[in-house]
Amino acid sequence: MKKIRLAGLLLLAPLTILSACSGGVPLSFTANWYRNTALGGNVNDTFEELTYEVTFTPAETTAGTLTAEYDTGTYKTKLENKNLTLEDGSTKEGYTYTTELSLSGRFRLGSEVSETFHDTVTSTVSFLPAPDGLRPVGSEKEVISTSPVLSEPTSLENAYTTYHYTYSVVYDAALTTATATYTDLTADGEGTPQTREYDIEGDTTFLDNEQILFALRGIDLSTTSASFRTINSVMGIVSEVATSTNAAGHTSVQESVDFTMDGTAVKEELEAVEVPLIYQSTPSGQAQTLVYAATTDPADNTYRNVLLRMEVPVLQSLGTLVYTLKEAAFATK
Repeated sequence: MKKIRLAGLLLLAPLTILSACSGGVPLSFTANWYRNTALGGNVNDTFEELTYEVTFTPAETTAGTLTAEYDTGTYKTKLENKNLTLEDGSTKEGYTYTTELSLSGRFRLGSEVSETFHDTVTSTVSFLPAPDGLRPVGSEKEVISTSPVLSEPTSLENAYTTYHYTYSVVYDAALTTATATYTDLTADGEGTPQTREYDIEGDTTFLDNEQILFALRGIDLSTTSASFRTINSVMGIVSEVATSTNAAGHTSVQESVDFTMDGTAVKEELEAVEVPLIYQSTPSGQAQTLVYAATTDPADNTYRNVLLRMEVPVLQSLGTLVYTLKEAAFATK
């Protein structure tokens, strides 16, 4: 299968770039997305919607170099319980997690300005509950991404390109194999689905790329450095992923927030955990930052370990996209 180009993923699907070489044992997940975290085996009446504002912080540049500007965008996620059909035809109650990113912007080179582009990424992933290790059942994604390809182009015309593709993954019921299908939908693309089989059997936890941001909420990140496996679609391999090189865990921080939770304003400083994400191989790439709310009380977990902020570097060191939580609707359980 043709490798999905890195440029088409970094801007809008950051977690597909992470790869590390690390061992470990299977992760143990807790249902921190509920007020009562002990309800991991009971997925009934699950519902959660989150809305993030996406803003852009440009990098310092010199005259004659490519620059980018992005209008304020939105990123939305939804979590629901659903009766899932596994690859062998059996059914089991689990989750579906959907995301939708919408972002517009322009590139500039000297006095030249590109037309405004409108990028979108939508994804859906289904997986089993926490006692089953959040074992993935399948995922699908559609990406329209306009990405810079050169930091010092000779003209604006060759400075960026637009990717449009779909990517889906189906897992067997035993989680030993994955079938990934990539379809290039650009005007000059082949348009023919290309399929690749992956051997994903192993002793450590395997996660689908589209569930990673959610799954990290189920780990005690204040004391644990998470290590797991996932498909690196850029390289066409199954990679080990680590959230930190520090085995002792991550940095506890006070995060200033301003969002509405179930219609009530939350404007204060929350206990949180900052999680760095970066290549653990060569080249390392630019670090990304995730900030999750800390557990308040396992039996009364007010903020459900929600992702409060995410910072994603744009290709060619043009700046950083910052995702900030603005609205949250949580299940009452």
